[in-house]
Amino acid sequence: MTVQLALSAALSGLRTTQQQAALLSHNLANATTAGYVRRDLNLSAVVTAGQGGGVRVDSIGRKVDELLIRDARYETSRYTAQEARASALADYALVLGQPQDQKSVSTQLSKLQQAFSRLHDMPNDDAAQNAVVSQATALAAGLNSAADAAQAVIGDARDRLQTSVDTVNAALHRVGDLNGSIAALEARGGDAGDLRDERDRLLDQVSQEIGIRTYTGDDGQVVVMTRNGQTLMDRSLEPGDTPLALVGGELQINGQRLAWLGDGAPPSGTAPNPDTEIQTGRIMGYVQTITRDMPRALDQLDQLAEGLVQGFQAAEADPAGAGLFVLAAGTDGAAARIAVNPAVQGESWRVRSGIQAAAPLEPGDQTQIDKFLGAFTATHAFSATDLTMPNATLGAYATAMVSAQQGYRTGAETEMNARKIGADTLETARVNRDGVNIDDEMQKLLLIEQSYGASAQVIQVAGRMIDILLQIKG
Repeated sequence: MTVQLALSAALSGLRTTQQQAALLSHNLANATTAGYVRRDLNLSAVVTAGQGGGVRVDSIGRKVDELLIRDARYETSRYTAQEARASALADYALVLGQPQDQKSVSTQLSKLQQAFSRLHDMPNDDAAQNAVVSQATALAAGLNSAADAAQAVIGDARDRLQTSVDTVNAALHRVGDLNGSIAALEARGGDAGDLRDERDRLLDQVSQEIGIRTYTGDDGQVVVMTRNGQTLMDRSLEPGDTPLALVGGELQINGQRLAWLGDGAPPSGTAPNPDTEIQTGRIMGYVQTITRDMPRALDQLDQLAEGLVQGFQAAEADPAGAGLFVLAAGTDGAAARIAVNPAVQGESWRVRSGIQAAAPLEPGDQTQIDKFLGAFTATHAFSATDLTMPNATLGAYATAMVSAQQGYRTGAETEMNARKIGADTLETARVNRDGVNIDDEMQKLLLIEQSYGASAQVIQVAGRMIDILLQIKG
């Protein structure tokens, strides 16, 4: 090896270590930056005329495990879907209460039965009669509140769904812009690592809202699809483009119905099944809340309200006439419209003599009270969604209903926690593999320092050799 070749090799080593030091500094500075992927220089040996001529930098490597990223996004998307459902069910369950809570409809129904039992012992007591009216009013109000809470949860889920749709659209617009920037930069041989990091963070954000699959082309641009294969973005989006949209009662993807969120059947037939069309993400959780969880809760509440109306009608002289409970006019479900018959307001004697009675019964007559108490022991056929009881009393159904709806909440929370463990495990594995390990980077920095010193020493030695040669020649 000539002195000139030695100098060339040493200089290439200095240049390379300078680039390595700069890149390591960039890694260390972004060690805590979310979504940052560690960079490394891809090096190769320089060979000149069959002899080693130093080292050169081929490229800046940003090595990620695409399979690990895919799995981490999927698990996180499953977690956020369940988180959305669990949060909605918890809000509703807070109003509904546990079976043993004083505010729950099952407890209120039990208290009404107890009030009638006390009235049976003191049929002529005004306070006992008023207590029955008051407790019946509280029971109807409890059903109204539970129905209102379910509708409020639906409204909140719709608002959150719109926010998620807006988040996805905004992120996809930015991803489209980054696609163009990455392709152009890499075509010029530039380093698009930071742009790719930003794009991955946006795709992570999208995957939290809706389950996605991605495909990266040879030019570095990424195509985004839903998990069932519908294309969300395969090109740069124009201003105003909305890959996802809420139109009327529909959630649409590029103009095609993805889920029906309106009341009743969709205008053009059966709606797509969100379980297969969306699969995961917060949007899936909100859709399930709107189309499944809360309608199920309302159906179960309506069955109890209808059972109360029919049960107390049957206790009257004319079973076709109005009883203690009535349904107000309207299109809402029975639970939202149930109320105490206005006839008992100011005439509490009717809870002893019958709501339809023309006049009070004789003092001490317990005949009608016995019929009212019979409404609590009579059996009914309930066929609510997920709660079919062909032969149950009002109390048994109310307790089962409250327990079932609390069970939905605890089940959703349990599944959410289990999925969070899986999501956190994969995300930790992703960070450990692709993120910055400060200890590793510091060790590399020490090696770079040694390499830089060695290259500098070679240059010094070569310089002295050249000086000696010049002295000899002179």
